[in-house]
Amino acid sequence: MEDNHGLLAFYATLIAICYLATVAAILAYSGKYAEALGFSGLTTGLIGVIKLPTSRTVTVENTASNPVPVERAP
Repeated sequence: MEDNHGLLAFYATLIAICYLATVAAILAYSGKYAEALGFSGLTTGLIGVIKLPTSRTVTVENTASNPVPVERAP
């Protein structure tokens, strides 16, 4: 996935969070607390999706001939 697609997906999720939070606020204001709680749960789930870490490629440059330096305890 290109960087542009990731940014577009982030903004789409952010817009969905704002929309769901607004709907939850309107429902709570009108006295429909159970429905507002449901929409708040959806909003919380989307916030969790945004916070998921993305996969990164890690390359190890240290080999057996070039080990990682380790400090020894005194």
